Amino acid sequence: MLWGTILLTAGICIILAIVLSVTSPVWLALGSIAIASGIVTMAKGFPNGIGLTVLGGLIVTHALGYLKIGFWEFVVALLGAGLIELGLKLIITSHRKKKSSWNSNWSSESKE
Repeated sequence: MLWGTILLTAGICIILAIVLSVTSPVWLALGSIAIASGIVTMAKGFPNGIGLTVLGGLIVTHALGYLKIGFWEFVVALLGAGLIELGLKLIITSHRKKKSSWNSNWSSESKE
């Protein structure tokens, strides 16, 4: 529910940025919030939140003027951040499954 609200708010801000040309300090604040939220989420469970942190970093970099991102580049950055997070989740999940199956095989052999 919370992340749905955050995503909805981000979508509204993107639309407002296009329509009203939101100024750089607003983007700086939104990027900082995204970075902080991503770090807090990563502290709770590693792969979660890394995409949000990367995206927040891009937003802050854009707000400071070091990087020029248009609307479609931002959409591609959203997709890229999502793919990074999804890929890490899949890698870590498969690694945990292999590790747990190895541990269960090890413990069953030691009982015999």
